[in-house]
Amino acid sequence: MTGDADFLAIGICAAVISLTLWVTFAASRRSRSATGFFAAGRSITGWQNGFAIAGEFISAGSFLGTTGLIFYKGVDGAVILCTSVVSFLPVLFLLAEKMRNVGKFTLADVLVFRTGARRVRVVVALSTIVTGTFVLLAQLVAAGVLLESVSGIPFGLSVVVAGSLMGIYVFVGGMLATTWVQVIKSSILSVLAVVVCLGILAKFGFSLPGMLGAATSNAKAGDAILSPGLIFGQTGAINLISYSLAFALGTAGMAHILIRFFTVPEAATARKSLGWTVALCSVFYLIVIVMGFGTAALLGPDGADRVGAGGNLAAPTLVTELGGGVGTIGGSIALAMVAAVAFASIVAVVAGVVISAAGTFAHDVWPTVTRRKVADADGDTETADAREAKVARYAAVGFSVIAIGLTMAIGDTTNITYFMGMAFMVAGSAHLPSLLLSLNWRRFNSTGAVWGISVGLTSTVVSLMFTEALWLGSGPAPLTIQLPVIITMPLGLAAAVIGSLAAERRHGRSADRDEKFAEMLVRAETGIGAELAETH
Repeated sequence: MTGDADFLAIGICAAVISLTLWVTFAASRRSRSATGFFAAGRSITGWQNGFAIAGEFISAGSFLGTTGLIFYKGVDGAVILCTSVVSFLPVLFLLAEKMRNVGKFTLADVLVFRTGARRVRVVVALSTIVTGTFVLLAQLVAAGVLLESVSGIPFGLSVVVAGSLMGIYVFVGGMLATTWVQVIKSSILSVLAVVVCLGILAKFGFSLPGMLGAATSNAKAGDAILSPGLIFGQTGAINLISYSLAFALGTAGMAHILIRFFTVPEAATARKSLGWTVALCSVFYLIVIVMGFGTAALLGPDGADRVGAGGNLAAPTLVTELGGGVGTIGGSIALAMVAAVAFASIVAVVAGVVISAAGTFAHDVWPTVTRRKVADADGDTETADAREAKVARYAAVGFSVIAIGLTMAIGDTTNITYFMGMAFMVAGSAHLPSLLLSLNWRRFNSTGAVWGISVGLTSTVVSLMFTEALWLGSGPAPLTIQLPVIITMPLGLAAAVIGSLAAERRHGRSADRDEKFAEMLVRAETGIGAELAETH
């Protein structure tokens, strides 16, 4: 895009960003306390929280990355979307209400409810930050690619713009601002996706078989895009199962998703919010599948050159084609509108991840390192919660700077869906086993939590270094399973169980721990005592 088209794109992007910034500054007045900053004052309704959670999924990973993945890999790329919808079921049945009743601001609050161990907070914080880093890399790569394609701004500068905006969202508005930005962008992006879907189908007389036929004729992989095997073919069922498990179970361990259940007033609202999430995501993902195959059908044999090696430009290229093509007013307007909302979507998602990472640093790491009390000996009346909110704001700035640097170092050639898969893998291997054991197993203890999270995190990072996406050695990668969660999740679970039993054998059973577990069960299942999370 050049000339007037560039100014049009920049203008539309600026308008959307201005709207979200206005929301952010409006929310800042209600985000001064710790509860306001971390949990939006626990004032979010069911549909608002549902749209906000959906916004975490209707992001660069699905809208841009998966569209490109389906363009190149066909049916195998669609598997990711299907498992993402299924992933809400473990959250609904196992975690949503219990998390709201037991926790306060972070995952560590749930895991230390029975023990109060500082070391658990530190190891959970480390794992949360690693998980968030993978998500940030995916989203910021997408932001850089998108802004560069729309406005001509270089990739590095585009990443700086996106990273700076996410820092502002969190620093100024906290969780309330990021929630409302998610609600707004989910609504607008869903409407635009429906319009794009109808535009694709209209090109083929609203005939789905006609579109798929054109896709097989024009796709780089040909007829193979309608058959499984382009992604999972080398290792067959094992690769498919492991990849699906990463997305299906990883959601239940994603910190920036789970902390949204702390923003609602009661557990029943947490459950209702997931109904809205599933409905919105299901419709959107079906549209993304149509977009992926539609891109292959409409772009023709030279489509691969236009969408880039990673496929991250498939959606922007598609909407340009639907609008009339490159250089036309219609194509420029269509691209600018979709890119503006997608860019806002990306920034909203990374803001949610940053507030999770900053929150866990301020709430779990900072008090552990400094060991500061609610009031200092010299009479300082600033509460610990207020201090944590202040630390979190500055931590958000620090994480933004680090994320910008890492993204610029990685570049724009890797499909962002793979980075998202890595994040889900860490969450499923390190967080989920310990969360489930903490909420349901009487003999689980702090040693089990530390062992389980440490082994899950370490095995994930190490195994990923031997996969094709991150292999730096010569020759083919030693590990052909792309997301080996089928290996790392059992390791995390086994380490948590063995660590708990070993500690119990060394120190014996604790009557206090059994009593605390009974208290947690009552609170998790009934909500009795949950209001104490506001003051403890």
